[in-house]
Amino acid sequence: MKRSAQQFILIATVLVLANSGIYFVTAYSQMQESSDIGSQIQTMTFTTAAVSYLPLGIWMIKNNLHSRAPYVIASMISIALIGLYVASRTTSLPIVGVQGDVGIVDILCKVTQGAIVVVSLLLLRNWNKEKIEAK
Repeated sequence: MKRSAQQFILIATVLVLANSGIYFVTAYSQMQESSDIGSQIQTMTFTTAAVSYLPLGIWMIKNNLHSRAPYVIASMISIALIGLYVASRTTSLPIVGVQGDVGIVDILCKVTQGAIVVVSLLLLRNWNKEKIEAK
């Protein structure tokens, strides 16, 4: 396997695990702030995202280019969460309404999710070349 592919795998793994950590911290802080129904739904969403990213990061570590699945799934989850974030800031979602706050954690999380998508797509684009060279 080429060194560049190994570096992309490492970068994707670090980004996924970092995003999981960001979501765990965000869920914990959201839980401490308020206990209304909208806050509880946000806490569950953040916790679900954190729990989803954690096994993906572990899978990426163990995968070593044997399967495309963790990179495809990580990209899909990241795109969905970015879309949900944009929707929550532009339209009135049930229960939580329109969210007006944009914080540094929000920006950091969306940047890491965007990076997950880019790095995963770069890995997937060069997949066949890497598989041939690895044999």
